[in-house]
Amino acid sequence: MKTTPPKLLRSLLYKCCNTALWESIEGDLTELFFLDLKKKGKRKAQINYFLNALAFLRYHRLRKRQNSKTLNHMGLIKNYLKVSYRDLKRNKTFTGINLFGLVAGMTVSLLMFQYVLFETSFDDFNKDTERIYRVINDRYQNGELVQHGAITYPTIGPTMKADFPEIESYTRMTFSGSNFINYENETFRTGDYLIADEHFLTFFDYELLKGQKEECLDAAFKMVLTKQFAEKLIKKGENVTDLIGRPIHFNYEKPFMITGILENPPANSHLQFSFITSYKSFIAIAGEEVDNSWEWSDFYHYIKLKEGVKKESLDGKLADFGKRYFKEGEVSGGDEKFFLQSLKEIHLDDSMEYEIGVVTNGNTVWLMLYIAIFIVVIAWINYINLNTSRAIQRAKEVGIRKSVGALKGQIIRQSFTETLLMNLIALITSIGLVILLQPAFNNLTGLELSMSIVLFSSIWGIPFPLLLFATLLVSLAFVALYPALLVTRFSTQDVLKGSFKLKGEIAWLRKGMVVFQFSLAVILITATIAIARQIEFMVNQDLGVDVDNTMVVYGPVMTNWDSTFINKIDLFKKSLSSLSGIEGATISNRVPGSLMGRIFQVTSKADPEAQNLTSNFINVDHDFSELYDLEFITGRDFGFTDHDLDGSKVKNIVINESAVPLLKFDSPENAIGQSINFWNKDWTIIGVIKDFHQQSLHKKIEPIFLIPYYDTGNNFSIKFSSQVTPALVEAVEKRYDQHFPGNYFDYYFLTDEIKSLYDNDVRVSRVSNVFAALSIIIAVLGLYGLVMITLVRKTKEIGIRKVLGANLGQLLRLMSKEFLLLVFIAVLIGAPMSYLILMEWKAGFAYSIHIGFGLIFISSFLLILISTITIGFQTKKITKNNPVESLRWE
Repeated sequence: MKTTPPKLLRSLLYKCCNTALWESIEGDLTELFFLDLKKKGKRKAQINYFLNALAFLRYHRLRKRQNSKTLNHMGLIKNYLKVSYRDLKRNKTFTGINLFGLVAGMTVSLLMFQYVLFETSFDDFNKDTERIYRVINDRYQNGELVQHGAITYPTIGPTMKADFPEIESYTRMTFSGSNFINYENETFRTGDYLIADEHFLTFFDYELLKGQKEECLDAAFKMVLTKQFAEKLIKKGENVTDLIGRPIHFNYEKPFMITGILENPPANSHLQFSFITSYKSFIAIAGEEVDNSWEWSDFYHYIKLKEGVKKESLDGKLADFGKRYFKEGEVSGGDEKFFLQSLKEIHLDDSMEYEIGVVTNGNTVWLMLYIAIFIVVIAWINYINLNTSRAIQRAKEVGIRKSVGALKGQIIRQSFTETLLMNLIALITSIGLVILLQPAFNNLTGLELSMSIVLFSSIWGIPFPLLLFATLLVSLAFVALYPALLVTRFSTQDVLKGSFKLKGEIAWLRKGMVVFQFSLAVILITATIAIARQIEFMVNQDLGVDVDNTMVVYGPVMTNWDSTFINKIDLFKKSLSSLSGIEGATISNRVPGSLMGRIFQVTSKADPEAQNLTSNFINVDHDFSELYDLEFITGRDFGFTDHDLDGSKVKNIVINESAVPLLKFDSPENAIGQSINFWNKDWTIIGVIKDFHQQSLHKKIEPIFLIPYYDTGNNFSIKFSSQVTPALVEAVEKRYDQHFPGNYFDYYFLTDEIKSLYDNDVRVSRVSNVFAALSIIIAVLGLYGLVMITLVRKTKEIGIRKVLGANLGQLLRLMSKEFLLLVFIAVLIGAPMSYLILMEWKAGFAYSIHIGFGLIFISSFLLILISTITIGFQTKKITKNNPVESLRWE
């Protein structure tokens, strides 16, 4: 049998090779095969045939593909890039306008993506985030909602776990503000801390550096420190884990033992704390009521649903739960309704009263993102408009290219290459700017952000960089596609004759985009002015309480509540008054700006049928009203004799103006001497004060009771008559140490605390100022470019009109009316939209500025003025040209 080349290999080679080359390739391979067969044998011949086939495939088939297509493609791409670069370089003005807009938009977007991704990533470090919910509570009295709060009763979590098989586990906790501890004869002021049950560390996924999660909080007088707080306690040469087993003293007889060291809570944890003490310690100190009360509402509960269980399956059961245990008001004095709030929703919901977590306004987060996107859209609209308007200038170029055989796809690819090159340059520049601006942006937001958030975050399980890249490609395709398709519509015959012009839907689309971007600019300018005015209004509003020159000193928690306490307080206050520069001092459990406590079951003798009324309260001493300059409408202030160590003997109260109608009195005067009941005792009203803003102007003024009672840990308010000096603060500290030895002296100024209530508003205002300025600049630059293109096209027309006697004013009116008309239309669209948006926005403030025609007129007039100046400047520049030169223009 005659030996032949391998048929399978020969067949595969035939399919891979070009048909025109197959005969010569196959002949060469066959000749070599028989030569090898004769000299080296069958096996060697087959191996060499295989190797030779690969060689022919490499040098003939692949090389042919490169020569015919691949190299041509590379050459075309290289040509596209060259032409794009030269065009961008030749038209520096338009390149600069487009580049500035794109860089500004992309830079803002990258910064805002950091912010939004961080704000929406809260509590993602918990592996069971999707199954964890917080129990929240709405309380109704007399058919009205009196509290929408995150706090509820200590029994809720354990009872729900027992009643609902859908719940896998729970944890409960309460919250304590800044306190003082004593460790190895040194006193430290703590930050906020949690009192949590034994389930807390296994329920959430906080990292425990040392200790057993199941045992760290399972008994009374145990505590777990965060690494940051532990580092304050260690001595030189010690490690934080060396603190395990050591005692820490609060103002209790028994010390707390350190049983664990916890890694600092992640920045995106809504729970932030310096340490955790065991819940059983709280029970041991405060009594069994902390464990089983259905009336003490100061506790927080989180539940974890079992795998596969949906929140909706529990919603109906929760309604029955409230009715079953609270019996429609018989137990707590109110109708109690319970809901589940997803762990992911907590940080972006600032509507809860008595919030334990770090929260922000979710609408503000999304608003900042939308505005950033608007700026990118405005920049891309500029790009489309300028490239569309330049279409006539490039018509001859495209016409010539088509006449020499350029295909439609090649022209589109050329246009797309220019868009891609421009946006790539803008993106690289933006990344550099983000790195440079990062410290300033972090200072603005008060957060530690970086580009790593953008690089390593995910949304819906998709890596964010991939999502961003896909979105960018789709957007660029849209931005590049319209100008590209437009230039392919040029008729070669019309172009070469010079008769082509933009018309029909093309012109209307260009005008529509101009109107759209200027409408956005109107909205941003109006919003910026409104936000600035609202903040100025809140900061400068008369609160009805004097907080100027007031220093708040943390109270003496290391001082026992005994028969001498009230006298100690009074002596300390008198010693301060003897210092030159101090007007007086007072002590209270709340100061202006802080959240108040609530009394729910109040009954007024003026209307016995009005049961279960609700009011806020502040425990104060007899100098509180005078120091804060609260104005009495009628009645008297507290005196020293209104206080008593025996709380059951304290019986007089002062109410504010808003409490009068709540308690069913006809007037403040009729309230004096009347009796009301709460906390199972009667109280006599001795005075009525004018309403004052206890909290920020986001909140309405509510009824307030001032009660002449105070305790250890209540804070001192010290009023200075002049500028506070370090020497005066040092003198106060010496008096404090003399009267309350062993306590830690620390303080803050009340004006700073009041201003901090508006920190988020100020940040929004600053960011909106930047956004508004950028949107105006980008829109106006785009308008500048469009006017320039239009006037360049009309150079010969302008020359003819000047020769026929048209003056500068006539030319300005003629050439600018089209663009000013578009700006006016944008104002007519943007102004009512601004009004609707701002009316929705101001609903978040209990007290706000008036949103009227004047505010919108100012922003509209400002935009029209800037646009008029821009159009007039460019028009004047063109119309001043020599008419002879204009008539020669091609």
